[in-house]
Amino acid sequence: MRDVWENPDPAIAAAETSGIAAASALAVGGLAYGLLTRKRRAFMREWVTPLHEALAVPLGMSELTDPRRYLHVPRKFSDDDAEIRIDTPGHLRFNEDLVADLIVKKLALENVSFTWRRAGKDTHVIVRKRKAPPKKLTLSDPGVREILAKMPESAPLIGLGAGKRKISVDLDADSPHVLISAGTGGGKSTILRCITCQFIHNGAHAYVLDFKRISHTWARGVPGVTYCRDIAEIHDALVRLAQEGRRRLALAEQLADDVLEREPRRVGPRIVFLLEEVNATMAQLKRYWAKIRESGDPKTSPAVEALAEILFMGRQVRLRVLLVAQSATARAIGAHGHRADESPQLTRARPPS
Repeated sequence: MRDVWENPDPAIAAAETSGIAAASALAVGGLAYGLLTRKRRAFMREWVTPLHEALAVPLGMSELTDPRRYLHVPRKFSDDDAEIRIDTPGHLRFNEDLVADLIVKKLALENVSFTWRRAGKDTHVIVRKRKAPPKKLTLSDPGVREILAKMPESAPLIGLGAGKRKISVDLDADSPHVLISAGTGGGKSTILRCITCQFIHNGAHAYVLDFKRISHTWARGVPGVTYCRDIAEIHDALVRLAQEGRRRLALAEQLADDVLEREPRRVGPRIVFLLEEVNATMAQLKRYWAKIRESGDPKTSPAVEALAEILFMGRQVRLRVLLVAQSATARAIGAHGHRADESPQLTRARPPS
């Protein structure tokens, strides 16, 4: 203290510097507070107040109610992990669909879920953004191999939806066949390659009928796969498969239903065959038959008839048809003459992201 009194200049300088710093801090803090308040006012004016004005009548709120009392909307409400909470009157009956629609419109929301609590004292609705499905799924992604290992043999994994929900089709419990119909680049061949590979992994034999010759080059030389690319090979394969189906039908007729239920393999191993671009392939099969047909042969291509026959044999024969088409019709896949309610399951594919 004595040094300070004897030589006050450094102490005064330090005090002046500290005062300037404190004043600067106060100025910056005040500026930030003012900026934050201004942004908050703008947010209230642009989003919260219009939402309050829209919900006041259906929720029985007075227009003079402070929106902040019941509308809890974070400024970054459109973020994936954001949560909007709206307190609702427990004593009032209101239209939930109307309220949800107003919330979506006023906040310009997309792909959200609503969780309502209408009982008890704390009545409210929580609005959350649904988690979008992954843009791409590969075997190297965490957990994918474990998911595949747990899938039933008859229900191969097609992909993961929102919230990692498993998307699959059970070819034993649902339809025994699948048709993927989509435009060019819609992911048709990729989906069926995914399904076919899982069946092969689980011990099925696969016939890949690739008239385009380029859609399923992965199948060439793969154990457990018969790869056909010439129209003559495709013709013969379909005829043989129909013959195998008839053999299995005769065997199934001899077995009791409970035996077939317990031991489906008794009729034979599962066979899947992937038919690429069914419209073009059917047309080529008809032309091919017209060229090789001899006097006394039926006019209709045996291969086209074979496909139609296989499609309506039923799941007991364990023949599974996977079809790819850009614009499929019943006539194109040889379904003429059969009942409309017997058509194979149609899966309309959405282009992968």
